[in-house]
Formats: sequence, C-alpha cells, structure tokens
Amino acid sequence: MSLIKVGQTVKFKKTFPDEDPEQKYIVLEVKEGKEDTRVDISPLNLGLEIPPVYTVKSEDLVRNE
Repeated sequence: MSLIKVGQTVKFKKTFPDEDPEQKYIVLEVKEGKEDTRVDISPLNLGLEIPPVYTVKSEDLVRNE
C-alpha cells in the first residue's frame, strides 16, 4: 500500500541535471497494482493553461513536507 494519497504534493527523489529539483507535483490518482504502485501527477506553477499529467512509479516520489 502506498503512503502517497490523492491531493498531496510530491517531488521526485532524483531529478535529471536540467530539471528543477524543487518542482512540486499534485497527486491526481493512485493506482495500486500487484507488483508496484503507479501515480498520476501534474506539475504545479508551470503557468500552462492545461498542465500535463504524468504517470510514474510511486517509489520515484517523496511527499512534500
């Protein structure tokens, strides 16, 4: 079971060199699977009219405190 819940803000544990390590995402949906948990996230404060939605493994994320 995932510790990440819908509505929480999260960050990636590791980022690529050209990415902002402080970029925050909002959790839209948590999908529990047999082998792993996937999470739909959307970035905050990008200034886009329709922000993208990404599906990532929950193990790659950390809750924003």
